[in-house]
Amino acid sequence: MWEKQKQRKPFSIKTKRIEWLTAAGEGGKNILLEYLRDRKIPTQLPTSKCRVCKRILTWKDGTYDFDHRDNNQANNSQSNCHLVCKICHGKYTKTKRIKEKNIFGEVIGHKTIKLKSGYKKVAKKL
Repeated sequence: MWEKQKQRKPFSIKTKRIEWLTAAGEGGKNILLEYLRDRKIPTQLPTSKCRVCKRILTWKDGTYDFDHRDNNQANNSQSNCHLVCKICHGKYTKTKRIKEKNIFGEVIGHKTIKLKSGYKKVAKKL
């Protein structure tokens, strides 16, 4: 009767750290290799960049999100984790409210659905 939706699972802290260090570029490359080799948590993570707008981000300052690239919230693989700033996350994740009705057609509530436009690269004009 009711469709069971896929449960949203948050990314693990290890997945978040790896994505953070990967997005940091050259500054995080050596720390990432050391983290994967020794399994030792870095004492301080370098600044990183938003994958979309390249804004500088600082670990634990709350100005970033880890988003699902393919909009499948049950897929928590490393390749699906995408570091974006809150501004870009708001731009690319859209929501829509739908009325829920019972069998008699009466509105019993509302349901919020996430619609994603995607993180596609925009072609530059020459």
